[in-house]
Amino acid sequence: MRFLIFFIFLINCSISFGQIHFYKTYSGNGYDKAEGIAQLEDSSYIITGSSSSWSGNSDAFLLHLDSLGNYLWSRNFGGLESDCGKRVLYNSDLGFYVAGYSNSYNSSGDFDAYLLKTDVNGNDLWHKTYGKSTSWERINDAVMTLDSGIIMVGETVNMSNDNSDIYIIRTTKDGDTLWTKNIGGMGKDYANSIIKLGNNYLVGGQYFIPDSNMVKGFVIELNDQGSVLSFDTISDKTGNYYVTDLSLGVGKYYVIGYREYAGNNNDYYGVYDLSGNLINHYTFVYSGYTTILSQGAYIPANDRVAIGYQTINPGTNQDAFDLSIAYYYPQNLFYIAPIWSAAISNFGLDQLNDLIPTSDGAFITVGFNSIVDDGIVQPNGGSNIFVAKVGPDNVFPNAFGTILNQLVITPEITSEKIHVYPNPISDVLHIEINQQENKTIKLINHLGQIVLQETGIGTIQLNTSCLAEGVYLLSVEGFVYKLIKR
Repeated sequence: MRFLIFFIFLINCSISFGQIHFYKTYSGNGYDKAEGIAQLEDSSYIITGSSSSWSGNSDAFLLHLDSLGNYLWSRNFGGLESDCGKRVLYNSDLGFYVAGYSNSYNSSGDFDAYLLKTDVNGNDLWHKTYGKSTSWERINDAVMTLDSGIIMVGETVNMSNDNSDIYIIRTTKDGDTLWTKNIGGMGKDYANSIIKLGNNYLVGGQYFIPDSNMVKGFVIELNDQGSVLSFDTISDKTGNYYVTDLSLGVGKYYVIGYREYAGNNNDYYGVYDLSGNLINHYTFVYSGYTTILSQGAYIPANDRVAIGYQTINPGTNQDAFDLSIAYYYPQNLFYIAPIWSAAISNFGLDQLNDLIPTSDGAFITVGFNSIVDDGIVQPNGGSNIFVAKVGPDNVFPNAFGTILNQLVITPEITSEKIHVYPNPISDVLHIEINQQENKTIKLINHLGQIVLQETGIGTIQLNTSCLAEGVYLLSVEGFVYKLIKR
């Protein structure tokens, strides 16, 4: 079975007419990861991340889905090396901005901060990189400023000692640098999240404290000119603390992350007023469990905070982090009952990278599933993008039997040794093998089941008329190709 996915519902939820909830996956022939998502005014979605399905190297990409999660178009961006989009920002008058990092445009091969501008159809208008020649820069989050400029946050890594500093860049809407700020000392310091707070901004991440030899979470408030107005460290108990995300609520903001202590990770929740004063915080220690709160967002329509977190339960045969999503009280972020939680458990790593409110009063999440069975990467190519939209009445989508959708649309597959056509398939799949020995051909469905198998050489025809519509994987002697059945 390709996916092992289970859901735990704490109460029965009724589905109201017109609710939209879905769970969909997208992939090509490579490693595909969704990192960020934004919603457009027509309720469609734009997603960015990294993919090796276009060129074999990691490209940044844009994937446009309609309000139901159906594919509209996709575009890849970048150079000959590795490019990654971490966040996508949208302005109806300007188009899309993708903020991330790249080592395609640096002659020494070092990573730089990367900002890409496209029009509303995903056509590349310009791209720029930012960084120093003696360090690596990576961007983790970004927001649009009041004047349609961009602030990007992440880290700059000193290649001589591997220490890192918090890295913040403010640009105009044309990508010109207005100011750059490095904040840090000894150890590894970096920023994971940035949100707007009126005319100012809050930045969260981790900071090494030399006096205690410990890592603490932090929240920095800075103004639009880059001046630091406050710098507060975050912790609750003994151990290293990390801030993974910030979210603005009504009269308060929320800090989520985790504590690292005695070989385990524990949830951290914090509630602060808009002046940065602590209202309450809590480190939740699960007996034997390892958990990391990764992304969260305040949902104003139902006055709840939605949080995605990763968990390893040592009492199961779990091979990597599984993903859970749940609602929490906005007053104190303790676990809310009797709403629901939902868990996604694959044979590999499940990671949630962005979670945002939606215009219908619910939320949507993106991330990736990396499926490995018995140490072998399964034929999806390594990892696939997931998009999970929760309904307004807390309806989590049913992912059983999820069809793997195509990320990269290719009309035919052609190489020196094999020619496969047509793609999409209708009733007959033609396979031309230009080799001297018989080859075994397998057609695999989204559950990992072999639905057709043939051994031969030269031109082989597979009757596919009996197959259901969807995405299939064609395996020929270790090479895997993605096909669509219409």
